Amino acid sequence: MGFVISVFGFFKLLIRNFILLIFFIFSPNSFALDTFELYGKLNSSTVRINIWENYGTNNAEVVFGGSGIVFNKYRDTYFILTNAHVVLSQYCLTDSDDPNCVDRLWPDSQSIYVDTTDSSYEYYVSDEDFIFWEDLDLAVIALDASDSEENFQILEIGGQWHPLQQVYSAGFPSVIGNLKDYRDLFYDSCAVNAGIFDEEGMLALNNYSIVHDCTISGGMSGGPLVTEDGKLLAINGLIGQPSLEQGYLGEITGDFDDLNYAFAIHVYDLYQAVLSTDSGNFNPRSKFYNFLPRLAKEEHQVLYDFLLNDSSGDKRRLNRMFR
Repeated sequence: MGFVISVFGFFKLLIRNFILLIFFIFSPNSFALDTFELYGKLNSSTVRINIWENYGTNNAEVVFGGSGIVFNKYRDTYFILTNAHVVLSQYCLTDSDDPNCVDRLWPDSQSIYVDTTDSSYEYYVSDEDFIFWEDLDLAVIALDASDSEENFQILEIGGQWHPLQQVYSAGFPSVIGNLKDYRDLFYDSCAVNAGIFDEEGMLALNNYSIVHDCTISGGMSGGPLVTEDGKLLAINGLIGQPSLEQGYLGEITGDFDDLNYAFAIHVYDLYQAVLSTDSGNFNPRSKFYNFLPRLAKEEHQVLYDFLLNDSSGDKRRLNRMFR
């Protein structure tokens, strides 16, 4: 009898360990890349976006900078995802009646160029080479790479996320030691802190919804926030600034609603925006017709179901987004 119990216990333990092994094999964390692999992927898929004054002259200088994400290619065209405020002269996306807003067109002396981390080649961007959404701080740049031997790496779109999930960011910050025209690429690792999806919160954050604690600075707008398996989760572009006030007697008080968190736009918002826009993104005559990467339905079922039930969704366009 004792032998039978021992054999039963042995097989019970064996089955339990087998189930645990299967769990770890198919756990999302088991597909995590090591830090060197993540560095390589971010390095080859994050681009520098510079706004130049008097480009090509002895007086040339960068007057504004941002970052971008290589997230699709069709024939000889690479598509770069970034923030709209990076390619617009002033960030006036939510209130076009603001008297402080100026003409969005760049002065004749300024021009937009995209280049790589090693600055091996620079791509000129005209006002016809990008599209943006007025109610969402996202833009897409089309780069003609027919005359270049550039080998960008496409950053795949990520899937599920949750608070405390490990994530990684990259971008070209304008900080001490990096205040040069061709800024170096900085990297960071952190965790997702929260998601903000209530109407009031989204309005206050201009539709930024993912909160994380990666170090983000000016010049990193439009850079990627990726998961441990190196897939694009969100687009960075907004940082919280501490609000401090000094009282009558000298005491310092802080605004604890603003704790220097960074904010990112969930990449799924781009797909929702495309379904609800009439910008001509799906016009076959447009260079942007093929800019949106198609998603695997089994991996992005939650997004598919959400968009399918969304009243603004176009089922024909929706099915084109998923394999």
